[in-house]
Amino acid sequence: MTKISIISCFILAANIGSTLAGSLPPLADVHVHYKWSQIEVTSPQQAVEALQRNDVTLAVVFGTPPELVLDLHSTDNVQLVHFYQPYLQPFLKASWFLNKQAPRAVREALASGRYRGVGELHVSDGIGPRMDSEVFNSILQIAADFNAPVNLHTNASSFEYMRRICSKHTRTRFIWAHAGGLQADGVGKLLSQCDNVWVEFSARDHLKSVSGVPVAHEDGRLREGWLALMQAYPNRFMIGSDPIWPVSEIDSWHSADTGWQTVDEVYAYHRRWLKTLPPELAEKVRYQNAVELFKE
Repeated sequence: MTKISIISCFILAANIGSTLAGSLPPLADVHVHYKWSQIEVTSPQQAVEALQRNDVTLAVVFGTPPELVLDLHSTDNVQLVHFYQPYLQPFLKASWFLNKQAPRAVREALASGRYRGVGELHVSDGIGPRMDSEVFNSILQIAADFNAPVNLHTNASSFEYMRRICSKHTRTRFIWAHAGGLQADGVGKLLSQCDNVWVEFSARDHLKSVSGVPVAHEDGRLREGWLALMQAYPNRFMIGSDPIWPVSEIDSWHSADTGWQTVDEVYAYHRRWLKTLPPELAEKVRYQNAVELFKE
């Protein structure tokens, strides 16, 4: 059976199961972490149970170190898509692109069949990598060769850095983490120029908003501009939870990362604004766009 057939069967089963159980409509979460700093308070089984509890039936998971993600296993109700995060020295997140072994590690990971994408990769204009970085460009080319999406975290000051990347690597499919940390107008400018970019809303909730402005108002309505942008690009938006907490003390040595303990509230937040969308658009953003992305 092909990957497309397997995922299609899984989608049908998940939708039927959700209907029979009377539970919430299924979610696809394209930004999930499982890290060394979380193990103390959240076991792999507990993480998967949190996804099940929130009717997340498709989840893209990054591990730090990268092999840690393989400790999370799919179940009858949750399909996991493992991404390879090439932070070969997990505590050097700001300089991962200086490790010349990273491209080979990415190629081996994708060739193994255990990983279906690359990321989350943290990049920032003014910090790196440069546009001529051999490591960075090689990884993006390798991802394109395997038709593997890349989750990219850019800085939040402008869409221009991301535009330079997606315009240069037109064969690579990008998932833009946190909607770039930008508001709708900046995201719209990027989407109009790069048709190889999908946008996800992780860390745009009321707890962790990377821009200081969450994607929705307190009453659940999307902030100005987002609805019009989603209607203009209905196939390009997705949901993410980014279970990292507290944001101000990522990977601290004196306390564990408790992101998985806040994930129920994050999912509830996203479900609230999703309910305000037209039904067909809500289904695309909530679930179907992610499913279609990983059918290819």
